[in-house]
Amino acid sequence: MPYKKKKRSKDKTMPNNNDDQKNEEQVNEEASGAGKTPGNEVATGEARGESDAAGEEVAAEKVAQEVKSTDEGSITVQSQEEPESEELNNLRNQVDKLLKESAQYKDKWLRAEADMDNYKKRVHKEKLDQLKYGYETIIREILPVIDNLERAIDYSKKHAQKDSLSEGVELTLKLLKKVVEGFGVNTISTVGQAFDPNFHEGIGIEENAEYEDNIIVKEVEKGYLYNDRLIRPAKVIVGKKAAGDHVPEQA
Repeated sequence: MPYKKKKRSKDKTMPNNNDDQKNEEQVNEEASGAGKTPGNEVATGEARGESDAAGEEVAAEKVAQEVKSTDEGSITVQSQEEPESEELNNLRNQVDKLLKESAQYKDKWLRAEADMDNYKKRVHKEKLDQLKYGYETIIREILPVIDNLERAIDYSKKHAQKDSLSEGVELTLKLLKKVVEGFGVNTISTVGQAFDPNFHEGIGIEENAEYEDNIIVKEVEKGYLYNDRLIRPAKVIVGKKAAGDHVPEQA
């Protein structure tokens, strides 16, 4: 029996590899379980929350930076656009100013051109008038000489004093009339014509039953036209029909 007891004690003292392995696994499980305690789990969750919050803050900062950069970019664009708009306004104002000045200069140019055209026409007309009526002053001085020669001839005719002197005066008068007629001088018709205030100057009225009203009956002084321009009106006497005695009709 003692042998059996000794064997049992030997069995008790002998190590069991399977039990040791199980013990090690249990220890590892306990250690892993100890790592998974509620406190550790809370700490891990807190750490994760903090990391998530930190990530969100970083993302928020990035977004804020992007927004800020975008705002700065917009501000920069606006600051760049504002000078451009001011420059455009200045250019438009300058264009409007130049257009107004151009319109003013064009109006002045047109007025100056019209004045120049009028001046040219006036000068041309003055030249033509000077060529056409350039001898008017001389002719006006010659007309009284013609009048005196005609009076002398009329006087000699009335008194039957026809001699070489009167013939010479008459010849001189013809030559002088021919000269002035060559310059365009013509006499104005008077006797028997209707009175025209544009060519005739009435110095008296003569009534006669044989005369018609407003008809020239006598010429006192001759009138002349110089190239269709009146240089001296004819002085005339205008006739007026005299009212005769009214004789009542017999029944």
